[in-house]
Amino acid sequence: MLNNNTKVWIFILSSSFALLILGYQLGERLGLFVGFLLALALNFFVFFYGESRVLAKLDARRVKGQDSWGLLEKVQRLSEKLNMPTPAVYVTPHAAVNAFCVGHSWKRGSLGFTAGLLKSLNNEELEAVVAHQLCHIRRLDTFAFSVSSTIGNSVVGMGQFFDSFMPYKLKLFMPMLSPVGWVIIKTVVGEKSFFENDLMAADLLESRLLLGEVLWRMEGLAQTMPLEIPACTSHLFMVNPEGFQQKNLFLKSHPSIENRIQKLMGYYPI
Repeated sequence: MLNNNTKVWIFILSSSFALLILGYQLGERLGLFVGFLLALALNFFVFFYGESRVLAKLDARRVKGQDSWGLLEKVQRLSEKLNMPTPAVYVTPHAAVNAFCVGHSWKRGSLGFTAGLLKSLNNEELEAVVAHQLCHIRRLDTFAFSVSSTIGNSVVGMGQFFDSFMPYKLKLFMPMLSPVGWVIIKTVVGEKSFFENDLMAADLLESRLLLGEVLWRMEGLAQTMPLEIPACTSHLFMVNPEGFQQKNLFLKSHPSIENRIQKLMGYYPI
């Protein structure tokens, strides 16, 4: 069975090849050249724009120097245990309780924590969150997550752009293209990634109970205080950031918390 990263590379190569074929069919040599330029633009956008876009949309500020939460120390210490470079650490001003990670390489990733999470969790719980997000980077989940998010968000953005030209605020393209964006994400990101990462983080912490309790608590807090996020980015977060707002099961980005705890602990409830 193909892993997430293999699926991403297949999708990128297929998209680039399709642009070349389409360009040649429409304009022969000139069209092939245009298709080549579009393929280059697509790959540049995916690999160099996606991470900064998410951080900017969430108004994330990098943590440097003063760090009353001890985030930098936790991230550095756990990164050493995972034998990986220390990622950049960001904090967003949102009251919602959540954390996220982005990056196209385990050697260069970024962790994000909401202000609400830093206020709500104690030191031990915060360390569990750090460990969980670091494991996503170490497993290269963030590569698949970030690329699929960038492509999916671009598809949704096209729908918004075309709808802006429609009279009387008609929304014809968004209903068609929004599911396409999520199909891309669903194709790349499977529930298995979340289950396996939960287990790896629990092993790093040497406590499945601690991680299970943190997941349960964060899920409950996220349900009551959802987070406004860019389209096609909810799978980047530790728990579903949209809470009760997302009623469409197809568009849900995470396995249910019941299934995650069952896979992690072997039983449910805790």
